[in-house]
Amino acid sequence: MIVLATAVISACNLINPDEDPPGYVQVEPFNFDPSPTLNEFGPSTSTKIKDVWVYVDDEFLGAYELPAKFPVLKTGFRRLLLSPGIALNGISSTRSPYPFYSASVHNVEIPELGTVTITPTTSYFETADCAFIESFEGSGFALSATVASDTTMIQLQAGDPNVFEGSGSGVVYLDNNNTKFEISSTSEYPLPAFNSAVYLELDYNINQSMQVGLFVIKPNIAPDQIPVITLNPTQGWNKIYVQLGYVVSSYNSDTRFKIYFGAIKNPDLANPTFYLDNIKVVHF
Repeated sequence: MIVLATAVISACNLINPDEDPPGYVQVEPFNFDPSPTLNEFGPSTSTKIKDVWVYVDDEFLGAYELPAKFPVLKTGFRRLLLSPGIALNGISSTRSPYPFYSASVHNVEIPELGTVTITPTTSYFETADCAFIESFEGSGFALSATVASDTTMIQLQAGDPNVFEGSGSGVVYLDNNNTKFEISSTSEYPLPAFNSAVYLELDYNINQSMQVGLFVIKPNIAPDQIPVITLNPTQGWNKIYVQLGYVVSSYNSDTRFKIYFGAIKNPDLANPTFYLDNIKVVHF
């Protein structure tokens, strides 16, 4: 039996010879460059890029949580394409490349048993379009209370410690006299149908849950109100990427939309507070 086992092991070694030793790639978190789309998207560098989707010589290697270190069997000079990934709708188990952020391409030498470290850079594709943007950087803002609201949003000024970045953020306060808010974009805008990528980006800091959705405006009939997602209370500022395309795609091309935010006061919470910043509706 010992002789037979030795023969079998030897045969396996002949059929499956040892592979070449791998090299390793260390990917640091993405830097974000706002300059290619500065005029339309503004100067904010706020992102929440959780993952990197890796291609080596145009072959998909895998998706990794950042910062990441992983083995690569193809050593030597290689072309690495690193695509930024997000948690879709804020759900950590639903990861996806973000279609509006460009990949970072690197031609590097991957040494056997050594490590090459890369800090990738991304930006919005220049073909991306912003149907609605509110960064609270001007003297006013493009969100207003609906008839369902008994209060309104105000703009924090530069220097306020609750401003997320730049010179301002928006905030809504609820109390026993103001128990419900609902605000929407003041203008309506078309969005591409036919299963196109459409996302809402938002920085927010809230101590009570808040609903986010779309007003759907069609010719000659009353608008529909479509809830999309309920955001849970945060521990400080958070960023989310909300997929809107599946809602938008169910309507005709002559439909227009408004984004809205709303909440009813939790009776167990004395002062619900809702800070918002960098609201963007993005599509191609």
